[in-house]
Amino acid sequence: MRAINAATINKAHMPETKTLKNCFFALLSTIGFLLACPAEAAKPMGHTADWTIMVFMNAKNNLEADAIASFRDIANVGTTSRVNLVVEMGRPTQHYTSEAEGWSGVLRFLVKKGQRPVPSAAVEDLRNATDVSDLAVALNDFVNWSVDRYPAKKYMLVIWNHGHGWRFQMAADASIRQIATTRRLSHASIDALAAASESIPQVGGYRAVSFDEDTNSLLCMSDVQQSVEAASQKLKRKLDVIGFDAGLTSMIETAYAFRNSSTLMVGSEELEPAKGWDYTRPFKLLTANPTMTPLELSNQLVAAYQNRYGDLQMTTLSVIDLSKVEAAATALSAFADAISNVLTSERISIEIARSHLVPYGAGMGPLTSIDLPSFLEHYIEATSNPDTRDYAQTALDATKRMVLTNYASGFSSRNTGSKGVAIYFPASKYDLDTDFYRQGYVKRDTDVIDFVAHERWADFLDSYFR
Repeated sequence: MRAINAATINKAHMPETKTLKNCFFALLSTIGFLLACPAEAAKPMGHTADWTIMVFMNAKNNLEADAIASFRDIANVGTTSRVNLVVEMGRPTQHYTSEAEGWSGVLRFLVKKGQRPVPSAAVEDLRNATDVSDLAVALNDFVNWSVDRYPAKKYMLVIWNHGHGWRFQMAADASIRQIATTRRLSHASIDALAAASESIPQVGGYRAVSFDEDTNSLLCMSDVQQSVEAASQKLKRKLDVIGFDAGLTSMIETAYAFRNSSTLMVGSEELEPAKGWDYTRPFKLLTANPTMTPLELSNQLVAAYQNRYGDLQMTTLSVIDLSKVEAAATALSAFADAISNVLTSERISIEIARSHLVPYGAGMGPLTSIDLPSFLEHYIEATSNPDTRDYAQTALDATKRMVLTNYASGFSSRNTGSKGVAIYFPASKYDLDTDFYRQGYVKRDTDVIDFVAHERWADFLDSYFR
């Protein structure tokens, strides 16, 4: 993408490019559709491991080749007696690669070292599953199956979906979907993608997490939220880590959705490069030290991501302490109330603060998310109102406490002010009105996201753009 400077990591806490109303927080990453599992497949393995890592890898779209590469990363390590590496992979009917025997449908793997994602290696074959449209059921079934089959002391769920072409998965024209997988584009191809971009809803932020090309179905972030909450209830405790190998997911709205069901969240404020996360190094370290804490594993994922991309691209990845999200949201609501009450006099200060920030996913649709700490910092500098400044400072302090670890390439730091967590704040009323999923941010709508329903940032935006 562009040249970059240095990464920023919060040392105090660190031992070290991926769409419906009611779909939120970004990420595209879903497979497809599983039914009931055979009774014998549901039997537990007989012992409790230290970790079970569950990767929900939807490649039933133009990310097929990238999914196989990510699977290879995981298979470079493989499952051990103390660490289960479990993957559910979906592949489309119309292939973008013939690699790994070119099968279609859904398979589950307990990934072994050196394994290929082929049918003969699967522990569960769901290619003939008849429920091919309810992706929420699919994810929920995968998580339940994994917990029952591979019990562990600690659990991580990764929602996989990444790549520069992620948004174009929803293009009606198959040639556009194919072009988006190409690493080197001609001028004609770039023009074709630019034209297509105007008519394709963006995925990310508080939107959908995954798209199934075979059925044209979506997995909403609210579906992920419900699956993780169900898993938390089943385990009678929080999931240790929820991770999004998907762009535009590290937002306060996303974190808010998982505050009651997970301990930590790993995600990116920015879009992700085609290769996504590096799984090999963190999982090697985990299998060598299976007593690793959730924060240590999360930090290793960030460190490996930083090592893979450095300052060569517009990249970010952060670890969010979900126990701190509610306090940050409460402080942000108080700030929203304060500036809404004096909006006429404070509008210029807000506009100045917002104008300093480049939105995430630039060039990929409506410009709707910005770095939250940076916005608050710019507002504090711009305002002369001592009361609203105090509210902004309180919100800033609470927001910073959410972010345990933050990597941002130098270019991302300079251009977007990436400090670990973003928020929905469209650049203009036009961007708000043309956001395909704006209903999720309209408080009077029946399908709003949790953050909008319970906090008051949306009320401020409604007044600001009125």
